[in-house]
Amino acid sequence: MRYSKMAALTTAGVLALGLTGCGATTGDSGATSDASASPSASVEAPVELTQASFVEKLAAAQNEAATVHMTMTYSGKGAEAAGLAGAPLEADVDISDPQNPAMAMQMDLEGETTDMILADGDFYMSMGESTSGKFLSLTEAGKSDNPMAALFQGMGDVMQGSLKDMDPAAQLRGMDGAITSFEKTGTETVDGVETDVYTILVDATKMTGPQVDDLPEDALAEIGEMEIVYYVDEDELARKLELTMGSGAEEMVMSGTFSGWGEPVDVAAPTGDQLITLDEMMADVAG
Repeated sequence: MRYSKMAALTTAGVLALGLTGCGATTGDSGATSDASASPSASVEAPVELTQASFVEKLAAAQNEAATVHMTMTYSGKGAEAAGLAGAPLEADVDISDPQNPAMAMQMDLEGETTDMILADGDFYMSMGESTSGKFLSLTEAGKSDNPMAALFQGMGDVMQGSLKDMDPAAQLRGMDGAITSFEKTGTETVDGVETDVYTILVDATKMTGPQVDDLPEDALAEIGEMEIVYYVDEDELARKLELTMGSGAEEMVMSGTFSGWGEPVDVAAPTGDQLITLDEMMADVAG
């Protein structure tokens, strides 16, 4: 069913987004202070990151940039079995307001384009003809008596729990205890930018924090150990990420690129006749 595949895709996408450290601090942080303490840091030779400093440094740099454009694709036998292979995802993310992050995300699934917006603390989803070209509020959909309400409420809970008020320090603590291996594995040029490559193994069942708090335990157990390869530039910003989870028939690979750090992002919540209710949507689908 398309809705179930979409739930899997958005869940996987949010987990990957959380692992980039693309979150906003909820106040002053040591990481941010460290990033601004040395004005010459961006022109000096970059210091090799360590397991202890990795997420903290990336989070500080991303907080300062505040905005980013990301593109993500899925591959592997697990993605193929779920109907997610070749389903590209693009998103503009704005964390300049730590209490109210915003995101506009677009993905293609089964030949149809789905748009999602995070704004003003709510998630909105537009699924082409299925929503008559309008947006469905996941918060309002979850309040409906319709049998499909639980699915959309679950998707909204995962998205909000993973993105709203995310704290990179919490991500660092949550992933740090789950890292089973960390090493610098080379250098590579990404879109004309020289990057250091870091390969990290993470036990998903030992992760804590906002990126996994709302994910079911059995889902994390199925993920098992993940390999995450980060491509980090001299400003300590992620330029590329490759995340592999599962193996064999269950393998899923998420490949993401990040660009436009610090460039303006315009995300607005849909209103009025741009919105559709869950009951209206299901009535249209029933024909």
